[in-house]
Amino acid sequence: MFLHKKIMAILGAGMFMIAVPFTSMASSNTIQEVKINIDLQQDGNDLDVSVTTDSNMCRVDDVAVLSGSDINWTDDDAHILKVQLKADDNNTFTYGIEKHISISGANGSLVKGQSNDWEITAYIALDVFNKYNINVRDLALSDLEWDEMNGIARWNAAGDSDKYEVQLYRGSQSVTSVFKTEETSYDFSSFITKSGSYTFKVRAITDSSLKGSWKKSESWHVNLKDAEKISSGGSADTLSGPGDSPSGKWIKDDKGWKYQNADKKNTISNWQYINGNWYYFNESGYMVTGWINWKTKWYYCGDDGAMDINAITPDGYHVGNDGAWTGS
Repeated sequence: MFLHKKIMAILGAGMFMIAVPFTSMASSNTIQEVKINIDLQQDGNDLDVSVTTDSNMCRVDDVAVLSGSDINWTDDDAHILKVQLKADDNNTFTYGIEKHISISGANGSLVKGQSNDWEITAYIALDVFNKYNINVRDLALSDLEWDEMNGIARWNAAGDSDKYEVQLYRGSQSVTSVFKTEETSYDFSSFITKSGSYTFKVRAITDSSLKGSWKKSESWHVNLKDAEKISSGGSADTLSGPGDSPSGKWIKDDKGWKYQNADKKNTISNWQYINGNWYYFNESGYMVTGWINWKTKWYYCGDDGAMDINAITPDGYHVGNDGAWTGS
């Protein structure tokens, strides 16, 4: 839950300033105290929130505004600023540093702090929320689920979100970086290449950089055979494709051809079965011609982009019924 009126949490190096004083006996790599400065500016009906730091030893990793319904230790009507800080490389926070967090700038107080060697989470009550009678924004997510037929992650829309951030995991390891989308789904099929238990996490965000809490899906176990089928869009090895993409269209620009699907997305680094033929699209979404090395096998796509099947390629090599070079 977040602010209903415009709240801008300005994230990024140089925009968050935390003064970190030391005693003369302290290690140069141990952060003994943290001062968080919060600046609030009202511009008409908008309220801008910025947090600054002059320290090069730690950084603000995330800022969010929560309502009491998100926190089980305060009233539902309360509004709390949540600030997460992380120590930079080779730096650590001293034990119990949450007792040495000070707030300056805005009129507020630290109501709860949690920390370990590398991270602090500070919950700050700001009087300004009551002063301006600001309501919270609804950035809560629900009903995360997998479409197990094709590797698409889905979730219900958050009421006040502008877009979403989503990331794929296999076991405890991240498979992808964090992607942004305006849709309430994301196609992870091309990244499901190995057997394992897959989960995704997603959070709602706003154009003014407010972020909801991460939600994690249930685990989906995929065996190797299914992973190969999903990641290939039906498997180029068997040519048993999913059929033509309904309502899609070819689009040409000065770099080449792309195929725009019904959902306005392009296939990237993968094969797609279109109007009875297999086509391969590179990392930029453009159709590829010539020889293509895919999962240790070689395939040939002609000048029109269609993959040759049971044929002799222009340079004299034979490809079989699955389109792969036979070695002759």
